[in-house]
Amino acid sequence: MIEQIQNSKKSDKYFKLLSSGINHLWTNTKELGIDKFVINTLEILMLLERDEYLNKLKLSRKENNDNAKYDKANGIYKRSFKSLSKDHLTINIPRSRSGEFKPLVIEILKQNQEHINELTLLLYQKGLSTRDISDILKKMFQEDISYATISNLAEKFNDIRLSWENTKLDNYYKVIYMDAQYQSLRRDDSYSKEAIHIIYGVTEDNKRELLSLSVNPTESANSWEEVLKNLKEKRGVKNIDLIVADGLPSLEDKIHQYYPGSIFQKCVIHKERQILLKTRPKEKAEMAEDLKHIFDNFDESSTIENAKNKLESFINKWKSKYSNINNYFKEGIVDYYFSYIKFDKEIRRSIYTTNGIENLNKQIRKATKNKLSFEKENRLLDYIFVVIKDFEEKNWQKYSVHLFKNWKKIGEGNN
Repeated sequence: MIEQIQNSKKSDKYFKLLSSGINHLWTNTKELGIDKFVINTLEILMLLERDEYLNKLKLSRKENNDNAKYDKANGIYKRSFKSLSKDHLTINIPRSRSGEFKPLVIEILKQNQEHINELTLLLYQKGLSTRDISDILKKMFQEDISYATISNLAEKFNDIRLSWENTKLDNYYKVIYMDAQYQSLRRDDSYSKEAIHIIYGVTEDNKRELLSLSVNPTESANSWEEVLKNLKEKRGVKNIDLIVADGLPSLEDKIHQYYPGSIFQKCVIHKERQILLKTRPKEKAEMAEDLKHIFDNFDESSTIENAKNKLESFINKWKSKYSNINNYFKEGIVDYYFSYIKFDKEIRRSIYTTNGIENLNKQIRKATKNKLSFEKENRLLDYIFVVIKDFEEKNWQKYSVHLFKNWKKIGEGNN
């Protein structure tokens, strides 16, 4: 500020006043305390600002024959600033009769508080609890910010998410991945784990994009129906080549209801885990190796027919020990586990499971692990949305998914 006064060639009187005032204050900081020193310095700066403001008006009136705006000093008013210290410090702010004089110093103090607010939101976004954030701000800035204040600041994320929810998406996506994970949420006086439904897709220019984020009490074909309906009718997604999701019963019916032209791929990893969960410990390694062989269809010569033959051999091998093993691959459903073979061999590993969304799920779990629960549904969705968008900016949209450059649309894959 002193340098600005010098550079703008203000009168020596004001500069000497400021310098001597600050020097006097500084030599007496032991008696005054650093807080008082800061306050007195700011008050001197604001008085100089007002003098300059009034002198400019006076000069303007002389140049314009008294037709310019008139104003004069009108005492001071007191204002308390918490961000300067752990205590509430009161500063005398000079004012003018018109009320139009606004000291630059006040704007600087406001910006300081805005920076603290921004830091609060950043720490919240990175997964720190409201209690942790409050403790950090108290240690770093001597700021006592309540948990409720931090939560209220976080509501800024709600406007961003709602704006995104009301924005139209692309008409076409090469593939979308659907998955759900559970988070703790408060309902009335109790807490429960509820399913966060997430969909992301690959655009025509090979970029990943978040398409849907919602919460339901549990994951089911019916809960996904609501999501798919919204995706098509409200968000404007009309055409999808491939939809990848887990093996929920009847999910294929809901998918074909809204996207009859889409190919559906049931997640192979989910199926393998389901079978291994019911396998005896001593046979798990062998069972896992056999399952891997069934779904290892990544070379040029692989066909759905060959894959089904491998599956049939697998069932014949294990049915004596596990009589219901064929129930895992019921007629009319089994084809959905081999849909990936219809596409170019270079892309199959990226579409035969929902692993494409797992990195995102890990980020969400990492960010939410310090938050034991959320008090409101909107607060939960707002927080996860910001975590996803941050991950999207640094990873998803930063790099294109190059494997999808060889994408072949429906009907162009191998049979």
